[in-house]
Amino acid sequence: MRISLLCILLLFASMSLTQDQSAIAKAKSACGPDEIRFDFQTTKDSPSVVEPEPGKARIYVIGRDHRSCGGCGIVARVGLNGAWIGAINGNSYLTASLEPGEHHLCTNWQSRLSYRNDQITLANFTAEPGKTYYFRMRLLTQETGPALLDLDAINSDEGRYLVLTSESSESHAKK
Repeated sequence: MRISLLCILLLFASMSLTQDQSAIAKAKSACGPDEIRFDFQTTKDSPSVVEPEPGKARIYVIGRDHRSCGGCGIVARVGLNGAWIGAINGNSYLTASLEPGEHHLCTNWQSRLSYRNDQITLANFTAEPGKTYYFRMRLLTQETGPALLDLDAINSDEGRYLVLTSESSESHAKK
């Protein structure tokens, strides 16, 4: 009786673990493939806010260093709808044109330290033609425990200001 009860408990535990793994994989589907890493450079050329193309929307993802980090230059990959669209670091941004509709956004810390590579932030939004969307990726420090990535939608006034006071990020997948 005890052995069969133990077997039943183990069966339920393994089913629960499988469900958790598939739920995690589904949540991470906004990101791109794990094996892709980016080289990038930032440009101090006069940043500007580009208006969306006719019939499309535009997104900006802006990285912000935490003051206590002292310019540690966190590199984060940015994914949209399952594909990486580039990388940002420190106080830099990237932008992309979007079709109207529902979109899923991901940022993922790209680090030489493996435990940091597990940090992913996710957001979703519905893009409307002619609109611009701004998201801020930043590092949140804690009194105890590791620093965490945070991704939040910000208003257009704050978004424009952050873009105009940041550097443009140009990134390419490493070969």
